[in-house]
Amino acid sequence: MSQSFTPPRAGAGRVLEVGSGDNPHPRSDVLVDRFRFENTERGGDLVVDRPLVVADAHFLPFREGAFCYSICSHILEHMDDPQQFVNELMRVGSAGYIGCPTEIAERLFHWSFHRWYVNLVDDTLVLHPKEPTEPFGELFDYLYEYNPAYCFFQRSMPHLFWVNYEWRGTIRLRVTEASPLRLHDPQTVRAMVQPRRSFFALCGLFVASFLARLVRAPVRRLLARLGGRNYV
Repeated sequence: MSQSFTPPRAGAGRVLEVGSGDNPHPRSDVLVDRFRFENTERGGDLVVDRPLVVADAHFLPFREGAFCYSICSHILEHMDDPQQFVNELMRVGSAGYIGCPTEIAERLFHWSFHRWYVNLVDDTLVLHPKEPTEPFGELFDYLYEYNPAYCFFQRSMPHLFWVNYEWRGTIRLRVTEASPLRLHDPQTVRAMVQPRRSFFALCGLFVASFLARLVRAPVRRLLARLGGRNYV
């Protein structure tokens, strides 16, 4: 998972995390999760290491403007009503971050419980209903976890696999019936696959990807938390 956002520094305002699950961000002040014991749609047991509110994200139990920033990572694609969800985020906060897999990632990885494909088009979150088929099973999950070369490839092109959307004031979202991706247009596809990192950044990422895959996920998670992040 690639994340790119800048929450306010400690003391500059309260930060809400919706759907914190088993891996809350270190900067979050208040956590919200719908399920205390059900782990079907998350990677492990719920972490409760700071104030936690058990609530449905479609109806957040906070007053208007209660937070200066909200973090929502891997949540939007789960929602029954995405528009209601983002309306609640805008009601209780003035800015925030939404991160989720792109449609490309959804078609490759094994997330049968997700409800939506998400794409970022012209600074607008564009969603359409997810199809039930998963032709590759868990193949790409295992490639990312155990194959350093594939890990490097995916991390070298985060724009292709992850939506990183930081908003202030208004969340632009649109629900459609079909995909906005033009995958049969050579010019569009060529633009999508162009690397967006410098040569030196790619060299550093290559080394980091191989080193990261020498240790398993629990150790990487510990290292991430020590570094003030929730993903490595």
